[in-house]
Amino acid sequence: MRQFLIPLAATLAVLAACEAPDSTPAAEAATATNVPAATGFVTTKSAPPEGAADTRKDGVMRDADGRPFSHALLGEKLPAFTGTLADGAAFDSASIRKWTVIDVWGIWCGDCVADAPYADALARAIAQDPELAFLSVHVPASQARLSPQEMFGKYGSVDAYMREKGYTYPVVVDTDGSLRERLQIAWTPTYFLVSPDGLVRGFRTDLSVVEGEPVKDFLRDIARVRGEVIKAAASTRVPATIGPDGAMNLKSQTPFRLEAIETAFPGLTVTSETIAGGVANYPVFHVSDAETRLYTISPDWTKGYAASVSTTNTRVSGPGGERIGETKLAAWRTASGAVCTREVPHSPAVARFVCRVASSPAEFIFSVPLSAVKSPGKDGLPGFAEDPVLDEMRYLPPVPERGK
Repeated sequence: MRQFLIPLAATLAVLAACEAPDSTPAAEAATATNVPAATGFVTTKSAPPEGAADTRKDGVMRDADGRPFSHALLGEKLPAFTGTLADGAAFDSASIRKWTVIDVWGIWCGDCVADAPYADALARAIAQDPELAFLSVHVPASQARLSPQEMFGKYGSVDAYMREKGYTYPVVVDTDGSLRERLQIAWTPTYFLVSPDGLVRGFRTDLSVVEGEPVKDFLRDIARVRGEVIKAAASTRVPATIGPDGAMNLKSQTPFRLEAIETAFPGLTVTSETIAGGVANYPVFHVSDAETRLYTISPDWTKGYAASVSTTNTRVSGPGGERIGETKLAAWRTASGAVCTREVPHSPAVARFVCRVASSPAEFIFSVPLSAVKSPGKDGLPGFAEDPVLDEMRYLPPVPERGK
């Protein structure tokens, strides 16, 4: 990856411009000359180094150049926000469903302009990883400096700046300073690392003022944090269960997208496959642990939501502890009050006998092969050559309301 070297003198000349206008000059930002620079990647809130100072009386401890050593949002949920992208499209932070790097900056900020080539290189590298995303948020210096000249200078707009520089990553434009306040920005540029569950997992300032290979080092930091989070999730994994209330953390309408399924099954591996159906092929997701496949998730016909979560794994527990290959149908049907019918999918060869437990608005299905069913008896219910055992369980999430 190409790296960009910015002369140190030029960098130092614009540092103070990236604080709010009423901030203490950079030269007075810390009381000690030997305080380390706040340019590292930070993942936890910890005590600042000796010599750091709260020069702006805002509770933020800074280094000699005014950069903060930490951020209030570390370990917290990213505040929800909406805005308009530089190309005019609407943006909602609810669309952040995967590991995402958020770069908060401004054209008015000299440090940000110096950092922009690094941000572009970072965005290009992230675009090669399907599990990572990059988002940029352009903010004003303060809510008192909102004119186009103050925000965009000679470019007149973010879009014009991006076109001239050749940058193509998405930029949300904060037109009134509200996003700056909501994200509690104390320095620009600021980078956040946000995980799929919406937590702010990391924070750092400028890449351009760090020696070595700052973009590659940042990507290594991101990979390390992702690995740590996955490992922690595996150690505290939700038990493999399925029932009327859901399957593990998939308990409601869930988008049929990789990142959403990964969030619902933390610490497990999610892979995709195309299945041949009766009239058309359709995609599915398989959820596995280190030993075996646990679940299969199928979409609705629009492929917009998860329509069914099924399991044939003996290690997945039903709502009452039922197990594949062990639990007998007759006793379970009586205890649950399930309504049992013959189910014929597109292929009659795989027709099944299913018992549905309605738990509005979701359903739970217990099924056995149709070959185990005899002709209906006097009560109209199928009889069996012998009491069959459960061989599949399915959870059907609530059906999403179309158009909403």
